[in-house]
Amino acid sequence: MLLLILALTVLSCQAPTETNGDTARPAHAREGSAPGWAAPPLQRAVSVRDGHDGKELSWSQLMRELATAEAVFLGETHIDETTHRVELAVYEAMLEARRGKVVLAMEMFERDAQASLDDYLNGRIDESEFIHSARVWGNYATAYRPMIESAKAAGAPVVASNFPLSLRRRLAMEGEEVLQQLEGEQARLAPAQLLPNAPAYWRRVDNAVRGHLGMMGGPSDPDDPRLTATQSLWDNSMGEACADALRDHPGHQVVHVNGGFHSEYWDGTVRQLLLRRPQTEVKTVAIVPVSDPTLATLDGAPFADYVVFAKALATDVNEGKHSVYVQRQLKYQLHLPEGLAAGQRVPLLMWLSDGGLSAQDGLDLWRLRLGREVAILAVEPPYLALQEDQSLGGGWYWPDSFAADVGFLQDGLEKMWGYVLRNFPVDPARVVLAGEGSGATVVAVAALRSGELKVDGLPFAPRHFLKIKDLPLPLAEFRPQGWAEGKSLYVYARSEDQGWWQDEIDAYQGIGLESNLRLMPSDPWSADPEQENVLRSALGLTVRPFTADPQRRHLVLPAATPRARQWARLRAQAIARTSASSVVAVVAPGFSDPRSTEIALQIDAADLAEDHALPACPGPFGGTTVLVLPADVSDSDRAAFLALEEDDPLTRRNRFLRVRVATADGERALAAVLAKLESEGRKNVLIVPAVFCAANDTMRALRDQAAAFAERMTLHWSAGLGGQLGSD
Repeated sequence: MLLLILALTVLSCQAPTETNGDTARPAHAREGSAPGWAAPPLQRAVSVRDGHDGKELSWSQLMRELATAEAVFLGETHIDETTHRVELAVYEAMLEARRGKVVLAMEMFERDAQASLDDYLNGRIDESEFIHSARVWGNYATAYRPMIESAKAAGAPVVASNFPLSLRRRLAMEGEEVLQQLEGEQARLAPAQLLPNAPAYWRRVDNAVRGHLGMMGGPSDPDDPRLTATQSLWDNSMGEACADALRDHPGHQVVHVNGGFHSEYWDGTVRQLLLRRPQTEVKTVAIVPVSDPTLATLDGAPFADYVVFAKALATDVNEGKHSVYVQRQLKYQLHLPEGLAAGQRVPLLMWLSDGGLSAQDGLDLWRLRLGREVAILAVEPPYLALQEDQSLGGGWYWPDSFAADVGFLQDGLEKMWGYVLRNFPVDPARVVLAGEGSGATVVAVAALRSGELKVDGLPFAPRHFLKIKDLPLPLAEFRPQGWAEGKSLYVYARSEDQGWWQDEIDAYQGIGLESNLRLMPSDPWSADPEQENVLRSALGLTVRPFTADPQRRHLVLPAATPRARQWARLRAQAIARTSASSVVAVVAPGFSDPRSTEIALQIDAADLAEDHALPACPGPFGGTTVLVLPADVSDSDRAAFLALEEDDPLTRRNRFLRVRVATADGERALAAVLAKLESEGRKNVLIVPAVFCAANDTMRALRDQAAAFAERMTLHWSAGLGGQLGSD
């Protein structure tokens, strides 16, 4: 029945066909209709805004206003498909409005490629020779070729505006005197004069590359004009090229295509043109790829005369790969306190767990401590996968996609925050965004960079944070007035990370963000209680008095994994609840303190006989939980575990569930137990070491033993029984 339904569903989703004689063709291929692979009509894929007041403009109105300018700068993202379609449409519209009197100038061609460019446009060389001699960019075919071909068809000039790489290399090796030694045609490769960029521009440049500024040899003198810095050479060269084009082609308009940074805030290349030709009427267009152009908004200081929000659909080749944009979900779990009175609003804790854990782990950690007083939103990491210990946990970002990953997460956090505040009884003035480890790193980025999230950011012991310095700071002069109001960032760092984070906090304070650095407590008995009280204070709750018992107690981590630490913290929390003043520390192996007594994380068969003490195999039709005993189990304990099979607590709970016991070797070895289950037609199995939490090498060994069955059975895994017993 399921197969029949699936078959009918597939058939119903196929494109309808038309029959003409013996030939059938898809309906979408009818004459006059766009094929399925066509991009959406451009005007449906963009939203045009006035860059000064944010008002929406029609496409035709934008074209009319651009046609009046002497110079139009198109600031682009170099690899976005829709952006390149916008540029081509603008250029062709200007050719039509100005009756062909348009000079196309492009950052993508360096000045020493001008001869090749002219030869190709005039038919003296073919395209393959042009592509080779002009050293076109790797995405030329999909990004810039349409404009070049349009210029060729119109007989319109194209200017290679950028500073040549070959000359930059000579400058680096031989010094500034190289520019004075150029003669003849070589002299035309460099600007006649290098003019300084504005200090505010260099502030933006330095901010954009702040993580690499030391490596790049940033100037020690803040008044250094940096005339021969690469950025200055590019802007001077392109600005002069535009001025020369207007001089050499009277009555023409120049349309210059460049990376957005070069024309934002009417600086960089635009400034260099106006220094050379002050009365030039300039219009700047920033083309910004976004997921939904109709919902995009402008905030902060104006940075272009017009902003075209372009639907992000696909990219050209970049670092050897193409990409398309698809919609992704960012999931979360939400807990609300029970018994709220009408009109009562509660604080909200937004929590991001450390890498290797899940949203459920975050909810478990805080629901028992704060769940009666606080709404808890636990975010699911976007990269969920089986960890080394075979438990399901997630990662927040990858090093090579850090900026995109944290940008996606920031956007998701803003949407979660908005949805929950709109729909649930949450007090918007008492919202805290917090997390641990790599989750804390995301918290720090979102609290810093988001202009929407008005929250207190509390990252605890952030990890893998080096890439944060690759992200530009939200400089106050370019952000909306009051962007930093209503939010703060207090980083709780490990002592070994203090220096790095202090430098970062100093930078945040310098742009007006309320921020500070505090150190994580070194005493294991105070770590979790202090963290809870920090959150309580930020959420506007009463701080709890915590005191360690005179006879201290502690749990030793059974494995160096996020899962082991999570379960141990839950177990310590459960034990501590037996006394209002009790605190139990979670410590690493090798810990020694004569004042403290270790609490053994022992798993006893008797504990598992209780209702819901054993984990059930997931699945709609039940399954088998296989407990794997450690090699050093005593004979008496072995007998007690085997007795569970006789009086099966899982079957008592549900007749579709059962428990089986495997041993380290012999006739009850894991492979033998799985083989027997397979022969009985039981193919849905949860494998669990009968310990609190197993180490990674133990789980790898079990996985290897079960490998022969992985294709024929559905195998689920748990790293131990601590998840069942940790928070009782």
